[in-house]
Amino acid sequence: QQEERAAQMLVEAKNLAEKMGETSLKIAAKAGTSGKIFGSVTSVQIAAALKETFDIDVDRKNIKLPEEVKMLGTYTANIALHKEVLAPVKFEVYDDKEE
Repeated sequence: QQEERAAQMLVEAKNLAEKMGETSLKIAAKAGTSGKIFGSVTSVQIAAALKETFDIDVDRKNIKLPEEVKMLGTYTANIALHKEVLAPVKFEVYDDKEE
């Protein structure tokens, strides 16, 4: 039973990773006129966006940002959904004044 449960969790993680790959998260940030944001986008904000979009809880320690996100634009973060599944997720940082 334990092996079946582990296999099921792996399949669910792979399916979720596939969905995440097709979706782009949107993260609002305060930005100056040059596109530089005040502060930076953190894994906590990514986790909140994942919760809102996919209704899943992801520990911020399982979110790896490629670099420090300090400008508006599109980036990719890697999310460890399972010890065998690493899901790349695109996210767009946009100026919150555009809302």
